[in-house]
Amino acid sequence: MLDGIPGPIGVAAFLAIKFGGYYLAGTILRRFVPAIRSSALNIALARTGLGVVLGPPVTLTWLWMIDQAMWSGSWLDSGYVFYVGLGLVRVLVWALILFFVADRKQYPASRLWFHAFLCALWSCLLDLPGYALAAIAPGKFSIC
Repeated sequence: MLDGIPGPIGVAAFLAIKFGGYYLAGTILRRFVPAIRSSALNIALARTGLGVVLGPPVTLTWLWMIDQAMWSGSWLDSGYVFYVGLGLVRVLVWALILFFVADRKQYPASRLWFHAFLCALWSCLLDLPGYALAAIAPGKFSIC
C-alpha cells in the first residue's frame, strides 16, 4: 500500500540505483560492442537525464491513456499493461542513446535494437531495488 510519495532522499536513492546500473550497462556495452565510442559515464548521464526529463510526463500520459480506455472489469485494469508500455518506451530511449553513442557504420540496426531491448530489461530490473530504497527512505510526503 502506498503510504506517501518519496521525498528528496528517496528520489536520490532511486536515481543513484538507476545511474549505477546504467553505468554498469555502459561499461558492459563498451566492452562487447566496439562500435560504441562514448564513455560509460556519458551513457549513464544521458540515460539518467532522459529518464528524469521524460519519465514523469510519459508515465503520467500513459496512465491517463490507460484510464481513458479502461472500463469496469477491463483487462486494462492490470498493472501489466502499464509496465509493458513503460518497457516499450525504455526500448525506444535506449535505442536513441545507442544511436548517438555508436559509430553507425559498425553497428547494424538489428544489433542496436537487440541491445536496446536488453538494456530496457535491465532498466526494468533496476526498478526493484530503486523503488524498494525509495519506499523505505525517510522524508516521505503524506497522501491524505
